[in-house]
Amino acid sequence: MAAADLTEFVVASARNWSTTFFDNVTGNNAMLNRLMKKGRIKTVQGGRTLDEALIYPTNPNQSYKWYTGYDSFTPPTSSEVLDAAEYVWKQLAGFVSISGIEKIYNAGEFKRYDYTEARMAQLQALMKNAVAASIFSDGTGSGGKELGGLRYLIQDDPTAAGTVGGINQVTFSFWRNKTTGDVTIDATTIEGVMNGIYLDCQRDTDIPDLILFDKTFYALYWGVLQAQQRFMQSDMAEAGFQSLKFAGSDVVYDANCTANHGFFVNTDTIKLKCAPNRKFDIGDARTIQNADYDVIPCLFAGNFTCNARFLNGVMYT
Repeated sequence: MAAADLTEFVVASARNWSTTFFDNVTGNNAMLNRLMKKGRIKTVQGGRTLDEALIYPTNPNQSYKWYTGYDSFTPPTSSEVLDAAEYVWKQLAGFVSISGIEKIYNAGEFKRYDYTEARMAQLQALMKNAVAASIFSDGTGSGGKELGGLRYLIQDDPTAAGTVGGINQVTFSFWRNKTTGDVTIDATTIEGVMNGIYLDCQRDTDIPDLILFDKTFYALYWGVLQAQQRFMQSDMAEAGFQSLKFAGSDVVYDANCTANHGFFVNTDTIKLKCAPNRKFDIGDARTIQNADYDVIPCLFAGNFTCNARFLNGVMYT
């Protein structure tokens, strides 16, 4: 029986590989790792947008009051102004290409295995880096096709004109994230700035559980802890990430973090929603017309969503 064509072999092998592709992409990033562990990465079925039910800082209808005895109530008769934020689908694709001459070069069994492993490892690395960088996107990259990342959900100036999740952040003040504004941050001030934004983002037991720093801020905070000789065990350290602790939060350095920024993230308010069969899944091979090569796509479709921006914040200088 003739051996399978190289393209067929790569597709079959890549689909086996793709069962761990998503875990490898998410497991190597601090924020995605946290979302995955909390069950905040969801597969959703269709729809023109990704809807996310909102959490308000207070009840907008004020449909409650303290009472005694026979006091009467006036239940609200109008519905809430807003009930959900809407996020648009974003798509990412990577391709393994196979030329006619490569099929000849890799006709032998062991050659095919080596070829497939090398191409899939390369593709995984490229897509992993693309997603990691997009976590800090403001959603405008690649002509607005990139993920709406932390710079979209947690903005430096949440009072500036613009919409997030289809909601006007100027009109609806409850929809704004917290921010320090442009402040001076150095070794003597960083803890005070962190204290302020952390408390601003806290509501009862809701707290930022993950702080993502660029190199400058991480080094400053690390230096403060070294001087005070205060270190604590971190869940992120157990997951393989170098991390520090601040109050109830893990502090992690991310090389993709926006320069001179620190994002205080409440991951209970954020999800990564994905389309079925588009979580780095391998599609069918396509033969390119008027050429001598095939391509095999690896496909992702989804976006980040947030239901309570006011529980997240950013410090920057």
